[in-house]
Amino acid sequence: MCKTRSNTATVLTLALAASLSGGAAQAASSPAASLPAWITGVNLSGAEYNSASTRIYFDYTYPTKSEIDYYTKKGLKLFRVPVLSSRILSTSMTTNGGGPDWKALTGFIAQAATAGAWVAIDLHQYGTMPSGLVGRNAAATTEFVAAWSELAKRLKTTPNVVFGLMNEPNQQSASEWLSGVNAAVAAIRKAGATQLILVPGSYWSGAHNWTTTDNAAVMAGVKDPGNNFAYEVHQYLDQYSSETTAAVAKGNGKTSLVAFTNWARSRHVKGFLGEFGFATTADAMAEGSDLVAYMAANRDVWRGWTYWAGGPWWGNYMFSVEPSSAGDKPQISVLTKYK
Repeated sequence: MCKTRSNTATVLTLALAASLSGGAAQAASSPAASLPAWITGVNLSGAEYNSASTRIYFDYTYPTKSEIDYYTKKGLKLFRVPVLSSRILSTSMTTNGGGPDWKALTGFIAQAATAGAWVAIDLHQYGTMPSGLVGRNAAATTEFVAAWSELAKRLKTTPNVVFGLMNEPNQQSASEWLSGVNAAVAAIRKAGATQLILVPGSYWSGAHNWTTTDNAAVMAGVKDPGNNFAYEVHQYLDQYSSETTAAVAKGNGKTSLVAFTNWARSRHVKGFLGEFGFATTADAMAEGSDLVAYMAANRDVWRGWTYWAGGPWWGNYMFSVEPSSAGDKPQISVLTKYK
């Protein structure tokens, strides 16, 4: 859990020509029919950095075409892009269509479409909006719903977009969080958007404790009129599932997703691993390999995954897969094996 910071291409590009022009909302919706049943990729971190700052490409950055080119050549075609509502939306939660952040985000989406790739827009705000906690604070919940309603209106005819409702809610109860989720999902569908929605639980949305918290019972109550959503969970491989160390707990790669997978299978719903990462030690690489192999072997439940993380500003971060002057990071060999 982060506490910081072809033919397909042709179809996607044609659909984007109108939907991203000037950021204007479109009158007609079209289904995001071409998203594969199994898709893998990376988080491209950067746009969520330094949340109090406003200097784009100085205090924070957006991903670029060079990253699309690199990762798609590796067969990784889904980019989870962490963003902040304060940057891509105005204070009234209407889209800042003329602003540099909106232009950077939609420009990247268009470039991804040209490459036959998809972009998951991730509100990287830990269950909060400007007014407070979504689901607990009425004003914050209103802001959350308004944000997704506006984004859905603007992007409903952009088929290579996935809607990631929120990164790692953690302070509100599952019941509080569910109330915000269902209101936002209803608003997205009312706007005419049909794309996949990624729905996290509360308590950092950890896979390892999904069934030992009330996420399992409460989040079964997600209501999607479009019936096109997956539960987004996160999982790191140290003993505390914390993303704070290169150390791993032996066996976590094979076992940490089992209970969630069984829960999802019994309810005929889908899962998506929005974040996981591992270092380059032999033990970590082995556990990471087991984790992605497990998902690949259980594709009846898993829609796919996005590794944490790529992005040009990581430096020597232990989980980074951004290529260096020396070439690929070691983790890439594991990820591409199960793409």
